[in-house]
Amino acid sequence: MRRVVRILLPLTHPMDVFTHALAPVILTRLAFGRPAWLRSYGFLAIGIAGALPDLLNPHLSLAARLSSWSHGLPFWLLFTVLMFSLTLLKKLKLSWQLASILSFSYVFHMFCDSISGGVDWFYPFGHLQLGDYFVDPIYWVPLDVVLFLITYYLFRMLPTLEKTRRNFQSSKGA
Repeated sequence: MRRVVRILLPLTHPMDVFTHALAPVILTRLAFGRPAWLRSYGFLAIGIAGALPDLLNPHLSLAARLSSWSHGLPFWLLFTVLMFSLTLLKKLKLSWQLASILSFSYVFHMFCDSISGGVDWFYPFGHLQLGDYFVDPIYWVPLDVVLFLITYYLFRMLPTLEKTRRNFQSSKGA
């Protein structure tokens, strides 16, 4: 099986949209919980920002990713400037904290791709190809399953357990 995966490796999409969307959402939830500046749409926006390089310029091979304008630092810089510019529009109510996390989510996508095949960091203005298959493609689907389970736990089970614990403590104290 591993031999088949290695032969088909150049034809496969490195990691996938689910990994790129869920990983920054999980990191944000673990780091900040649910702060007031992270409105109801915040986690959705973080997931979209994490998947955005693939959504903007889809690719099915490593070679296509290495020549993808959305997978380079120049476009990430443009995206970051846009996010921080949007914080100036009072009508949008985009906080600088969320803009920072959206920018992080985008660049984190490129980091994840760099450990699953590589990224040309300066494309299209230069070439700095860094990365390798540090995460074997055989683990990409199990990684998605683990990320889905962690997301379910953090957003569904944990709040329910905390609510049950609070209700138990309040009934015990009464």
